[in-house]
Amino acid sequence: MNLSKLKWKCRKGIRELDVLLTNYTENIFSDLSQKDQENFLEFLDKDTYEILDILMNKRDCDSKFNSIVSTLKTLNR
Repeated sequence: MNLSKLKWKCRKGIRELDVLLTNYTENIFSDLSQKDQENFLEFLDKDTYEILDILMNKRDCDSKFNSIVSTLKTLNR
C-alpha cells in the first residue's frame, strides 16, 4: 500500500487520533517488518472508538497489536 493511501486510512474522524496514527505512519511504519506492517493495517481496520478505548486502556487488544499500541502511546507524550 502506498503512503498516501495509508495516510488516508489513518483518518478516523477524531483529530487527535488522526494526527497520532499519521505520525506513526510517517515516522515508524516504513521501518517495521512485513508482518508488523500487516498488523498495523489490520489495526487500522478497527472501529475508531475501539482504537481509542485500546489506547486509553479501557479495552484489551489482541497481543499481536501490543507493540503498535505501546509505540502509539509513547508518540502521544
